[in-house]
Amino acid sequence: MNKVILLYASKHGSSKEYADMIGDELDIKAVDIAKFNSIKNEDYDTIIFVSGVYASKINKIDTIKNSFNKFDNIIVCPVGFSEFNEEIKNNIENNFNQEELKKVNIFYLRGALDISKLSFLEKMMMNMMKKMLKKNPEENKEMLAAFDKPVSFINKDNIKDLIYYVKEI
Repeated sequence: MNKVILLYASKHGSSKEYADMIGDELDIKAVDIAKFNSIKNEDYDTIIFVSGVYASKINKIDTIKNSFNKFDNIIVCPVGFSEFNEEIKNNIENNFNQEELKKVNIFYLRGALDISKLSFLEKMMMNMMKKMLKKNPEENKEMLAAFDKPVSFINKDNIKDLIYYVKEI
């Protein structure tokens, strides 16, 4: 296995939880993205970045994009509440230009939602979303349930493919 740096940006805890799981499996320490600029990038071949997806944007992705050319392997693990599908895939890929997409390996990780952890603005946005979701309650049952009590899909099984991939490079 190459020299790997594992970074995360976590607003509500899911990304940090996944980063810690990944770190345990790979025997490396997860580092908050806030410390990225103080790290010697040349000491690493591979970067793994775990971060939440909010309104289709990967949180803090721009912090590491300027350093892509310094790494042989770039792995991005967007964490989102929704089940992975073609729309989610396209939204995540839209965070990158075509050249960046050629270099990045993406492993989507399904996270959690606890409305009580959201900021006031995020709660307002979620309430607008809730109104839209109620138009198709059967189709949006899972998401609507999260408004009543916290829901988590965080699971060690979700990182299996990522861990296998990293150990093979």
